[in-house]
Amino acid sequence: MKLFGKITRVKNLLLRKVKLRLLISWCLMRKRGNRGFEAANAKKVLLLRLDDKIGDMVVATGVIKKLADSGHQVSVLSGEACKNMLSGVKHIAKFYIYQRRESLRALKKQHFDVVIDFDDVTTYERCRLIYKLGARHTIGFNKQGYPMYDTSIDFLNADTHITERHKRVLRLLGVGCAEYCYDLEPTSASVDKVSAALAGLHYNALIAINPFTGSEDKDLSRQQTQDIISLIKSRAKNSLIVLIGQESKVAALNMADCIYIPGSTVNTAVEIVKRADLIISPDTSIVHMACAFNKRLVAIYNQRKLKDTGLPGHVIWSPNYGNAVQIVTEKENVSDVPVEVINQQIGEQIALMENERSPRREVAL
Repeated sequence: MKLFGKITRVKNLLLRKVKLRLLISWCLMRKRGNRGFEAANAKKVLLLRLDDKIGDMVVATGVIKKLADSGHQVSVLSGEACKNMLSGVKHIAKFYIYQRRESLRALKKQHFDVVIDFDDVTTYERCRLIYKLGARHTIGFNKQGYPMYDTSIDFLNADTHITERHKRVLRLLGVGCAEYCYDLEPTSASVDKVSAALAGLHYNALIAINPFTGSEDKDLSRQQTQDIISLIKSRAKNSLIVLIGQESKVAALNMADCIYIPGSTVNTAVEIVKRADLIISPDTSIVHMACAFNKRLVAIYNQRKLKDTGLPGHVIWSPNYGNAVQIVTEKENVSDVPVEVINQQIGEQIALMENERSPRREVAL
C-alpha cells in the first residue's frame, strides 16, 4: 500500500507539471495583443492571501487601507481565520472565502480590474486560479515565465523587509506610501469578551505572553514560559499576565500567576494586544499585531528560511518598528534559547515601561 501511495503521488505531481506547462502555453497564445496596465483605471481590486496566515494578512492591511483611502474598492480572497480577524476592519468591500474546489463564478462576475497575489507560489492550482479569475490585470511576485500574471515584481532581496513588497504594489497603482502602517481593529464582541474576563482585576500593567506558534521549532518551552512569568512577577509586581494562544494549548500549560481568556480566538488576541503594555512572542502573527498598535515587544526568532524563496524569515518578517526588541538565535529551536537571554530583554522593557508610567516630579529651583 505504501508503494502504491508513493506511485500515485509521483503520478499526480507529474500530471500537475504537465497541466501547468499546457496552461502556460495557452496563456502565451492568449496574451497576444493585450493592452498595457493603466493604473488610473484600476479601481476594483482583489487581494489574495490563500494560505490564510494571520501575520501575512496583518501586514497586508496596510495595502488595504492605503488603496481604500485613495478611492479603490478592495475585496479579499482568503480563509476563515483571516476573515474573522478582519471583521473589525472597515475598509474591505467584500471578503470571499477561498475553497479550492468551489466555483469561481461569483468572483468572475465582479470583473476585477486588478488581482494582487502576494505569495511566491507557482503551483498549477494557483496559476489556474489566476487565469480563471479573468481580471483585467494581475500582479504577482517572482512570477517571470508565468504569463497568467501580467506584471511580475522581482522581490528576492534577503535584506528587505516584507513591507517593501507591499509598497511596490502601492507605487505600481499610483498610491503614495511614504509611511506604511498596519490597520487592525478588534471586533465589538472580542472587546466585550476580554472586558468581561478582566473585570474586577486590579493591575498597573498588562503583559501578554504568546508561548506557541504554528511550528514547534518556534515555540517557547513550558520551562521558558514559567521562568518568564516568574521574572515578570518579581520585576513588575502589580502586573497582570495574560497568555495568548489556542485555548487548549494554553490551558494545558497550567500556569499559576497568570490568566487566559476562555474561548480565545484571533479576535480576542487582537484586543489583548491592543490593551497590553508589553508583549512577549515568538510568533509573527502576534508580532505584527503588536506593530499595528505600536506596543512594546520582545520577539524571539530562530533562523529558519522561508519555504518558497529560501529567504531569512527573521529578516523579512522582523518586527521592524522602534518599540520592538528582536532576539535572533542560531539555535534550531526557540525552546533551546537560554531563558536568561530572553529575560534580560524583558527586564529592560519592564524598566522602560515603568519609567514611562512614573509620574513626573517637579524639582524646586
